[in-house]
Amino acid sequence: MNIFILHNDPVVAAQMQCDKHVPKMVVESAQMLSTAHRMLDGTVQIAPSKSGKRMVRHYRLFEDPEMDQVLYKAVHYKHPCTVWTMESSDNYLWHWKHFEALCEEFYFRFGKIHKTSMLKSPLWTLPHNIPMGGMTPFKLAMSSNPECILENAVLSYRAFYQTKQERFKMAWERNRPKPHWFQYYEEAC
Repeated sequence: MNIFILHNDPVVAAQMQCDKHVPKMVVESAQMLSTAHRMLDGTVQIAPSKSGKRMVRHYRLFEDPEMDQVLYKAVHYKHPCTVWTMESSDNYLWHWKHFEALCEEFYFRFGKIHKTSMLKSPLWTLPHNIPMGGMTPFKLAMSSNPECILENAVLSYRAFYQTKQERFKMAWERNRPKPHWFQYYEEAC
């Protein structure tokens, strides 16, 4: 779970992501935006888990049954990026624009519509109880790589992004060039 702040412009940040991240980040952004709606506007309901072995919290949107049916469940509500999304209306809108750009980027690279794109319209509406206000500083979710924390979010996430090469081959082979700043070094963060 993360928002890769690779650029201050949410569209450019989406375009800079590698081919493997684009489909994954469409879902993660929709999860965080859905969680914002459920946490800010929903009612907590304690119910048995799918297995029935434990009780879990569900955030239901009883006042908007249609939204309750289409949005993803609330997940990772204490994650720094989810918390950031809920901090202000401008944060939420930046994240929504990034989500929309990721959906468009998926179509651009893969030639098909991501199933999660169906949430663009319902998620465009701000949660009713979100604090209205300007953007707050981006939260950094990179506790596994504290050496990547630099003077601003963009530089930090670019350094952090390079560490992903250690886990899988990061490629830009589908209609997008590798970002000019991306270089993999053996000593990368």
